[in-house]
Amino acid sequence: MINKNEANLVSFKILLTRKNEIVTEFSMLQENMVDGIFPKDERDIIKSILRNGKHKLSDLHSFFQREINSLK
Repeated sequence: MINKNEANLVSFKILLTRKNEIVTEFSMLQENMVDGIFPKDERDIIKSILRNGKHKLSDLHSFFQREINSLK
């Protein structure tokens, strides 16, 4: 179900597919879209969340991808 009162800014998932494969998914709102979506007084915090989320979660995403691939 889609919640129209929420928007995904940054997400990281580890999924098990129907084929019994483990995959990772990392997605985030593009920072260049923030100015067109959010009020001016919220833009700095949203951009900070995106930058920090990318910094922290991209490393985790890469780590799990390497681990999964090494076990195949």
